[in-house]
Amino acid sequence: MNLIYMKRLILQFVALLALASCGSDSADGNYNRAADEDLIEEQVGSDTQSNIDSIAQATDEGNILYPLPDTLTKLLEQRQPRARVATLPDEVMATKRLQVENPLYLRGNLNGNSTPDYAVQVLQNDSIYILAFLDYPQKAKEVKVATYPARQLNGEWYSTYQLKLAPQDSLVRNPRKQQTTTLKTDGISVIEESRTTLYVLQNGRFIPFDAQK
Repeated sequence: MNLIYMKRLILQFVALLALASCGSDSADGNYNRAADEDLIEEQVGSDTQSNIDSIAQATDEGNILYPLPDTLTKLLEQRQPRARVATLPDEVMATKRLQVENPLYLRGNLNGNSTPDYAVQVLQNDSIYILAFLDYPQKAKEVKVATYPARQLNGEWYSTYQLKLAPQDSLVRNPRKQQTTTLKTDGISVIEESRTTLYVLQNGRFIPFDAQK
């Protein structure tokens, strides 16, 4: 369904609802067929038209973009001007098994300092880069966490990953060492379709939790 056709359907629906609510006849005086499109557009205000355009565009694009805080947006503009925030397709966010507040970024204490840290996933070419910005609002240090392949749908590149904070002092099991331990700092969980990888900061770089020495 193209954008123009969808907008027409939504326009008709909204206009007919408005007319029904005030008890008038249909716009063209005939209950048995839809009102004339030109007449509908005349009766719909500019604010309503703007809302309809936004709904139609979002539906047509078929993806969900989650907002970032201004702080993180400015950091990306300064440090990664060519990168853009990753977009997640509807099919990823439709699954209810994962409850993630904002899958594109997280804020935590990733290096154990008193200043806040961020992690965010961005798209560059055909790859998803997960970046950490440590010690904001001081001079933020950028550290790469991991790189994953992006997925192409309808000619566009998307992320199929979600970020989730692993809180400090959480009890985590290391399958390689067959032991359970607590996290010394916050960690970054990268959630894929079939597995989750936990990254922690060690000696200035992020490594998978089970690869720690």
